[in-house]
Order: sequence, then structure tokens, then C-alpha cells
Amino acid sequence: MRTFREVARQGSVTRAARNLGYAQSSITGHIKSLETKLGYPLLKRLPHGVRLTQHGEIVRDYAERIMLTMEEMSGALQPQGEAEGRVAIGADPLLMEQRLGRLIREARYRYPKVTVSPRQLSSRNAAESVARGETQLAVVAFEDGQDTLPDDLTAEKLPALTLVPVASPALAATPVTDAQRPVRVLTVNADCASHLPLVRVLRSRYGVDPAVIEAGSVGGVRELARAGYGLAMIPPDDSLAAQGLQIVPGVPHAELDVRLVYSRADHLGRADRSIAELIRRMPAPAPAECAGDAPCGVELDKLLAS
Repeated sequence: MRTFREVARQGSVTRAARNLGYAQSSITGHIKSLETKLGYPLLKRLPHGVRLTQHGEIVRDYAERIMLTMEEMSGALQPQGEAEGRVAIGADPLLMEQRLGRLIREARYRYPKVTVSPRQLSSRNAAESVARGETQLAVVAFEDGQDTLPDDLTAEKLPALTLVPVASPALAATPVTDAQRPVRVLTVNADCASHLPLVRVLRSRYGVDPAVIEAGSVGGVRELARAGYGLAMIPPDDSLAAQGLQIVPGVPHAELDVRLVYSRADHLGRADRSIAELIRRMPAPAPAECAGDAPCGVELDKLLAS
């Protein structure tokens, strides 16, 4: 069952064998044995990788629950022992970059026998992944009051994610209301909430209806912003100037509501609870501020005005 779960996660017998430390023939043998016992084919072999059959998708969901229960049982049998095991955490791209890197470093120091396995997902998909048992925890961000989570999930409030509006110096010098330079707002993907405050301000305060461009990653958002392709809302840090970006005054900073999501506290194993407690204790990064009287951006009115 553990072997099948890993093959289903990876979509590849080769990658599953590498992750589990087995020969590919052993992986194939495990799957065939499981298929024989259940009486149904679970995988469809493709030229590159494998795909779950309809029965395989059903077995995958139960396999996740079974393995989670086994991990819970192991933790319950040794409540005083050192936390150990694997904890899968889903997070959207912004939080993956902003907080999970620090979490993994802290977890390695405090819980050397625990492996934190991060998975980059949209906030909605991360929560759904917890509901399906594919991940034990999720760190998700929404506009305040806009989170829509399944009723069977617990969501704890964490420090908010601060976002600042940024643009390139070149964009600041060019009137973006000109027909030749429409206003664009950059975002990671349509499910990312980071661009929503900026779009709302541009529409309500300045009467501009911007095009929303999906960059696919936080790095992609920064690259497009640096190239002068549009405006973006990203977490502040001290290296914005070195990245060729400027904070834009005239647009308020925004805060996204961040939640720690899990199924139920009594469903978490010892390793899960340990990592969840680390997440709760991690402070949010302090927002970057402009230094003294030095301009750190341009007025949005000037950015939009011809």
C-alpha cells in the first residue's frame, strides 16, 4: 500500500523506486500483488509514467487514509519518544517562498527525524489536499473573510501575509494610461489572492480596469515586473532595489488572511503536531520600509497619469 501510494503521488514507477530505495522490479511486483489481491487494475502504463485507473483513484484515497492512520498509531504507541516520520504540507507559491523555507530549516534543527515534504498548491487545492488526506497540514492565504473551506477542516489564524505594490523604474517613467501601455497586474495564477487588493484599488480609486497576467511562479512575477510588464503585489524584503523593483506609494499595502489548516487535532500524529506547533510559533517577517527621505517608489497618480 505504501508503494502504491508513492507511485500514485509521483506518476512514475522510476521516481517511486528512487524515493523508496527499491529496485523498479520490486515496485512492479508490489503493484501487481496489490492488483491481484484487490482484483482490479490500478495503473495504466503510459510511454512516460503511469496514470491511475478509476479503481486506482479509489484505492489511492483509501491508501492515504490508511497510511495516515498507521502514522498516528505509531505516534500514539510512543507518546514520549522523539518525533519522527514524514509530514506533507501544502502551501500556495507566496507562502511556500515566504514561510516554508524557514520552517524546513527550523524543523531540521529541532526534529532531525522528521522529514517535511512541501507541496506547492493553490490555497484552495491545498485545503482540498488536506481533506483528501494527501497532506497533513496546509498553510493558505485568502483575502480577509473570503476563505471557503470544507466544514470538516480546522483553520487556525496565523500572522497575516503583508504585500507591497512594486513596479520597475521604467514603468514608473512611462504613462501607463496611454493606449500603447495598458495597465497590467501580475499574479502567480488565477487562484492566488495576491493580485486582488491591487485590482480592487485600481478599479475603485483610479477607474482603471487592469488586465491580469498569470506568470506561473513568484519568480516569474518578479521577472515580468522587473522588465516593466506590469505591477505586482509581493512580500516586502530588503532586496527589492537590488532586484530592480520599487515600492509604489499611492497604493496601500495589503494583508492576506493566513490560516493553518488540518483535518482534526486528534487525527494528527506526533510529527504532524510538532510541525504544526512550529508553524504557530513562527513570526511573520517584518514589512520593509523606505529608508529615511529616499524615495522608494513613485506616486501611483504619476504612474497612471499622462
